Amino acid sequence: MKKLLFISMFALLASSFTFAAAKGTGGGNGNGGKDKIGGYIGSPFGLSYSHEFNDLVEFDLVAGYSGLFSWNHIDIQLGALFTVWDPVLSGLGNQHCPLSLGPVIGGSFDFYTVPYYGGTYKGGSIYVLLPVRWELNFGNIPDFNIFLDWAPVGVSINFHPDYYDGRIHTSVWYATRFGIGLRYRIPGKK
Repeated sequence: MKKLLFISMFALLASSFTFAAAKGTGGGNGNGGKDKIGGYIGSPFGLSYSHEFNDLVEFDLVAGYSGLFSWNHIDIQLGALFTVWDPVLSGLGNQHCPLSLGPVIGGSFDFYTVPYYGGTYKGGSIYVLLPVRWELNFGNIPDFNIFLDWAPVGVSINFHPDYYDGRIHTSVWYATRFGIGLRYRIPGKK
């Protein structure tokens, strides 16, 4: 499993440098400004921040809340996204709309209630995701962009207490992330 994960990450990283050609280091994947901050609606629900190092590499941070019924998670995810395709869409004012992917490492603090056993249990998880993100930049509103984000590949290691004796047990589980974001592009210094 570890070898398969390593090989797939290496192949994706190599393909990002093979298929995407750099156009300079001026943050040309949008409308100026290397830093973007805004909201993320999905799983998790929270904040999205990105910093473009150049047209190929972007630091990504997603932090927020996710949960269902009595399960609650506070998530923090850090990653590096690599541009693999950068089409210019004429319908959006001839703007670059990059498609990127890359590894993300995250962690969560989990707390949940089990009515039958009573009480609130606390745990956590560490996970690795491989999200695919497509950003849409608009010529008529250059300060904002929208992106669609989905991580179809991911694995998590969970640390949760046993209901009977309170001992911490570990388990390996499938992990994902999905959402849509609206971000403000902070103007860069000239």
